[in-house]
Amino acid sequence: MRLLVPVSIFTIMIGLGITIPHFASANVWIPDDEFSGFYNANGTYTVIGAVKNTEANAIIPIITINVKDSNKTISEKYILSTVDSQKDIPFNIKISQVEGKEAILEKPQVSFTVTNHNSTDIEIIYDKTLKKHADGHETGFIINNDTYTAYGVRVYAAIYGKDGKFLDVGKSIETIEKMNPGEKIAFSMYPDPQHASMVSYYSCFVVGDDPTLPATVLKDGKPYNFTYLTSGSVTDTKFDDSTHSVTATVRYPFPDTGFVNFMFPEETGSEKFSVLSNGKPVEFVQSKDSDGYWHVALSLPPRSTSYLAISGFDQSGSLPPTDDFRNYILIIIPIAAAAISIIIWKKRKD
Repeated sequence: MRLLVPVSIFTIMIGLGITIPHFASANVWIPDDEFSGFYNANGTYTVIGAVKNTEANAIIPIITINVKDSNKTISEKYILSTVDSQKDIPFNIKISQVEGKEAILEKPQVSFTVTNHNSTDIEIIYDKTLKKHADGHETGFIINNDTYTAYGVRVYAAIYGKDGKFLDVGKSIETIEKMNPGEKIAFSMYPDPQHASMVSYYSCFVVGDDPTLPATVLKDGKPYNFTYLTSGSVTDTKFDDSTHSVTATVRYPFPDTGFVNFMFPEETGSEKFSVLSNGKPVEFVQSKDSDGYWHVALSLPPRSTSYLAISGFDQSGSLPPTDDFRNYILIIIPIAAAAISIIIWKKRKD
């Protein structure tokens, strides 16, 4: 699972008109002293930094990184996870395309999309269990303070040296596929070996490993917006009027078990969803968060393609499909005409 999603997803989002990025403002930026590039212990060029969000809303940052490598410029665009207002999000990006040993990192470009859905309320437990060890690695615990289950959780931290210099960004080595409300789980992370002896402290953040992505379908003739988290990829989202369900294709190419978590806005408060995968009912978890979103989460089998149909949406504003409505009229008119004819005949007979 990945914190950083390649430019292909961004291109799809823009192509479908799902989201409109805002250009970076004074409220969303990457500080110069928290942005740098280096060759890690394996010789791979690595870019580290942290996006700061002082907007009034949670955002999904989109960063563009340009690296001059000999006579060419390598440009990569990445979407990061949701970052709440007044929070930061660190990143660690390995750019294997850089072949030279004297690459020049240019100033990054930052844009963002505003999201109404905040990141998961998971925090570091700051007590004696949070410990930096002699070899420079960090261990501790995180706790899920939210009222619903979190999926795909990782701990990311900015790592600083004794002089306060920004050295690296660490990522927890544990794979936390699921974290229930109130649950406490241990984590550990290591700096790049070349920085281990210089580490002074970690400034920790907790984020879901995958970004919250928006989607829009046409439901009852009107745009219907929702979001989702997944360790795979979601395409072909539609609303099926005949079954009154959201359909999507979810692909998961990895050898472990993945997940997808759809977040639908509350309409009646009494929605009861059901999920079909490849035409068969599957197990899933339904919950509601403090923002008023329904969560419909399910596991993805290894190396799988799942054609999902999620039903249970409010139908109060829906009308029969056009063809069905015409058929209904064609049936009801003869019945009404026959009833009227019987009434007239009875009156004449009387």
